[in-house]
Amino acid sequence: MINRFTLTAVLAILTVAACNQTPNPANNLAFENNGKYASVADENGVYQNQLIYDIQGAGLAPKGQINVWAEKLVNELVLQNDALRSDQPLLITTPVLSNNLNATNELALQLQQGMLAAFHAREFNLVDMNVAINLRATEQGEFMLSRNWELLPSGLPVSHVLVSTMSMTPEGVVFNGRVVNVTNNRVLSAVQSFVAASSLSGYLQPSELIESRNGLLYRHEKKGDSRYTVLGDEL
Repeated sequence: MINRFTLTAVLAILTVAACNQTPNPANNLAFENNGKYASVADENGVYQNQLIYDIQGAGLAPKGQINVWAEKLVNELVLQNDALRSDQPLLITTPVLSNNLNATNELALQLQQGMLAAFHAREFNLVDMNVAINLRATEQGEFMLSRNWELLPSGLPVSHVLVSTMSMTPEGVVFNGRVVNVTNNRVLSAVQSFVAASSLSGYLQPSELIESRNGLLYRHEKKGDSRYTVLGDEL
């Protein structure tokens, strides 16, 4: 049987260790499943400290850096919101490149999905325009999502849209997003964010010594002199 002194000492050590953890500015999207202490009553009505919120034990889905970034963006959009009600339909569009509004990348596509989930967690009324009119049963599987406009419904009752852009820099990614009322183009909320490349490991890669851009070859003195690119993008 563990005596009360030993249990108290263990709890004190764990508490001090948790308090000593300081955020790393270079890794500002790190996600840690730290436990928290809460005072709860047992069946006899006696209050005691218990370590709670084990993300694995609670059955919550694990989160990565891109999910945490999406949640932080949505948190600020909600904070800056001055008109959008949570019961008004909202559409989350794909972030595009600031220098080419007709282009995107894999990072932006993943961020779009993360922001959709984050807005839903804040109990906003979301519309998914990628849900097709009919289910498509194929040999590869059953598909309901599509980006083919001919398969998508028209006339969705949406007047508020989240639009956003991103830019790749030699240090990381710059993001700008805003919720717009498409009936009058009024901006209801806006967010701007910069994330260091080290915080998005697995998505970004530094520039090479020689890279191709818009049909031209560029030579740099060393790797990483130019802007980062998203893994999988054509150079």
